[in-house]
Amino acid sequence: MSKFTVTALLLTALALPVVLFWQLGSLWLSALAAGAIAVAAGWILNVIWAYATQATTAQNSQTDNRTLKIAAAFGWVCPTVLVFLTWLVLRFFA
Repeated sequence: MSKFTVTALLLTALALPVVLFWQLGSLWLSALAAGAIAVAAGWILNVIWAYATQATTAQNSQTDNRTLKIAAAFGWVCPTVLVFLTWLVLRFFA
């Protein structure tokens, strides 16, 4: 994968939870269900991004495993914060 593809994947992993939460919450799901779906999608994309980064860099296997393990364990944190901030904006400013 090229560096551009990996960067585009990271930006998608950051933007998709916000867009999904906004769209699903306005359609037919409760805020909790929409948030869970959005966080799960962001988490999956973060793990995919870590795997793509691992494939494009020439690091030793121990570092590669750490990157993937960290993404699998804590990849939900950033999407959760983004969804929470989106919920705050929609709740208090919309």
